[in-house]
Order: sequence, then structure tokens, then C-alpha cells
Amino acid sequence: MQDVTRRSRESGPASPAVFLTAAERDLATLTTLDRRLRRHGVRTGVDAERVLTDGILQEPVLQDLGACDAVVAVWSEAAAGDPVVAAHLETAASFGKRTIRYSPNGDAQFEDLLHEVYGATPVPAPKAPTGVVIAPGRWRITDDDTPLELDLVLAPDGRATGTGTAREHTGRVTGGWRYDTPHEELALDLRIAIGLRPAPLPLLLCPTRRDGDRVHAADAHGLAAPHTYTLAPGDGDGDGADSL
Repeated sequence: MQDVTRRSRESGPASPAVFLTAAERDLATLTTLDRRLRRHGVRTGVDAERVLTDGILQEPVLQDLGACDAVVAVWSEAAAGDPVVAAHLETAASFGKRTIRYSPNGDAQFEDLLHEVYGATPVPAPKAPTGVVIAPGRWRITDDDTPLELDLVLAPDGRATGTGTAREHTGRVTGGWRYDTPHEELALDLRIAIGLRPAPLPLLLCPTRRDGDRVHAADAHGLAAPHTYTLAPGDGDGDGADSL
């Protein structure tokens, strides 16, 4: 398993790590739960692609299940018969992880979940907003943990285009973007063509602080291999960053 301590720079060393799972029809509930938990300092992992190959989960999902403290399942009739949810729970059990079944039923239910996730550790207050807005314009996004840099134009219509450099290889990037101001999340649904075929590159980044014209952000997900990013305005097409 890879080192998971890097995320402590954003969340603190005592932050619990949970893997979230839900049936496909409950994914909207999972998204809401995910945001609420992260606001209270919980580190989360999800299986965004929900792919099983010969009954086996993808390697990054297996790593996150191995790195989590517990699995939280959004429980419903659909979840009880969902093969991907079953694979998550069975794999977690094989790693000796505990499972928490969560049936949404108001704020009291969520508060109970928070106390179960944190255990004897006091539940922190919700994080204060950073006051950072990611606006259309040209942005240079650097992965602080791997040699990846994106030079993107985020268009007002939601398109994202530009180039991506991974080590010595540079390729074309296309896709879409959106910034959810209330939740302070930059969603990038990208495809990067380096080599013979395009590869998906989805990112969900949460700003943690602003340093001059630079924005520091954390991966919303990832327990086994969390990443942090630096966003800086590129040349031309506006400066990209605003404060509320």
C-alpha cells in the first residue's frame, strides 16, 4: 500500500478515511453524503467508474479499500442486490475493514454517522469556505505529487482544451469543466492523448487556500494515493481566479 500521510497536510493526521459505496440509482445520495463528510474533515474514496472485470475491482479501487478505515454503504433495496456494492463490501471484509450501513433519514442520522466514523475522536466543525472561485480563463494546473502539468483554457461554455505534459510526453487535452461555487469543487472531465490512444483524466479538486494569484487544491478523493495541486493563471484569456 502507498503512503497515505500526505493528505494530512490538508486534513490533519487524525482525519478518518472512509470508502463510500452505493447502488447506481443512489449515486445522487452518495454525492451529497460525500460532500457533507468532507466538510467535516473526513477523507473519502469512491469508485467513480464502477467497473468489474471477471468479478475483480479495478486496482485503484482495491488500493483505496485497503487504505480506508471503514466502508460506508448507502443502504437501500437497490444496494442489497448491486454486484458492485457487493464487491466493495466483500473486498473490504477480506481486508478486515468494518462496514457502516447508512440509510439517509435527516440530520440526526448524519450526525450519528459522523460519530461512528470518528469514534472516540471529537467531530470537528464544518470547514470554513476558502472564498476561492475558479473562473473561465487559462489555467496551469500542476500535480504536486507526480510529474503531470495541464495547460488548459476553461471556456465560458464549459469546454476545456489545451495540453498535458507527463514526464517528457506532451499530448492534447479535451473535455469539459465546471466549478460548483457553493461546494467549492472544480470538476474536470478530461481526455488526454499521449501515445497511441486517449486516456480519461477525471479530476475533482477542492481549493484549500489562495497564495497570491495561485490556488492550492486537494484531490476530493483518493485514499491510497492522495494528490495535491497548484493552479496558476496562464498567459492571456483572463486571470482565472477570483475571491468571493
